Amino acid sequence: MDWPRSSESERRQVGTAERIARPDQSNADWLRAVVDTAVDGVILIDARGTILMFNPACEGLFGYSADEVIGRNVKVLMPPSYRDAHDGYLHNYHTTGDRKIIGIGREVVGQRKDGSTFLMHLSVGETKRAGEESIFVGIIHDLTGRERVERELRESAARLRAVVDTAVDGVILIDSDGIILKFNPACESLFKYHADEVLGENVRMLMPEPYRS
Repeated sequence: MDWPRSSESERRQVGTAERIARPDQSNADWLRAVVDTAVDGVILIDARGTILMFNPACEGLFGYSADEVIGRNVKVLMPPSYRDAHDGYLHNYHTTGDRKIIGIGREVVGQRKDGSTFLMHLSVGETKRAGEESIFVGIIHDLTGRERVERELRESAARLRAVVDTAVDGVILIDSDGIILKFNPACESLFKYHADEVLGENVRMLMPEPYRS
């Protein structure tokens, strides 16, 4: 199986879940224990999208117990805007054999039981025994923490810009080559240049000729 973008950890988890899907495996109980204690969510679905397995990490992520979702279509875990795309992936696979999402990690949005949504990373694997239909293995990693950090960084940057833009003193930000990256309103008043006129230029332009070398 080709795994072009999945991490090594995800490949191991998918491989473990795929082996669990084969009930004649002598170590199935041990493998099931691994999945049940996994930090990431693990879901098994059949070729129609019916949920076959839903590990405890998934219960924590989505707010459903396994009993509530096993036997239901996996679309129950997606916002409405994603459900048609999911049907399209399955239909495309059944009609063309194109394994468009198999082995490729991607960021998608999940929907909890309470209707709230969260960002997650989904990796999908496939297993099949001779004469039987495919079973798909989904490994889900919650990206809520990363999303929160990114939001906090954006908010912090916005606050910093507000401080700089309202400062009484001139503030100039330059890179290691002396290229002007930031030129606040106080600088515009001091130097009589608009920010657009100096951004991307060398800071030497703001100095008298004797000081430019």
